[in-house]
Amino acid sequence: MNEERIGMAGEKLGDYFNVDAACLGNTEYYVPFDAIANVTEDAVRLNIRKDQIKSMGWDQRPSETSMRDTTGMRGTTDTDRTMQLREEELHARTTQVEKGRVHLGKDVVEEERTLEVPVTREEVYVERHPVDRRPTDQPISETDTQTIRVPVNEERVEVEKQPVVYEEVGVGKRVTQDTRQVSDTVRREELRTDKEGDVDAPETTER
Repeated sequence: MNEERIGMAGEKLGDYFNVDAACLGNTEYYVPFDAIANVTEDAVRLNIRKDQIKSMGWDQRPSETSMRDTTGMRGTTDTDRTMQLREEELHARTTQVEKGRVHLGKDVVEEERTLEVPVTREEVYVERHPVDRRPTDQPISETDTQTIRVPVNEERVEVEKQPVVYEEVGVGKRVTQDTRQVSDTVRREELRTDKEGDVDAPETTER
């Protein structure tokens, strides 16, 4: 950039400082601080050319509002002078993972069960009753004996085991939803202002 003198730097007016620019045919210009390229002991250098100053609108004294907000009065190279402050944000996403398995099987266990079964049996009884006396033609002999044999029966219980289905088991899956908290450390960039020499740098404010 050509070293072209504009005028004499004057007092600070908010985010501006005034310049006595009689060499340009005007009494004063009000230059925003973000138009400063660098500052040395004997000069304040701007980031625009001398022939661009008249088109910047700096010949009007800024209002109290514009002294705090210089948007719209920046030079054409303002983009080159912009610093972006960044920070990290947390974003969460979910991924399906297998947390375990369920196995269904069958085990055989034994237990004692009792059934009450009605059964019948035969009992022998003897009846004696008198009869009319009548003669018999058979003599009584010590060797002559008579035996009556009567079979006696009863029901016997026999146990059989028959497998039967007593229950059916079904298995399935259903989706439930809950909320979990996740945390991590994030970083961000904060503005740091370093001054060299006798510079009256404006305080930075959040917009």
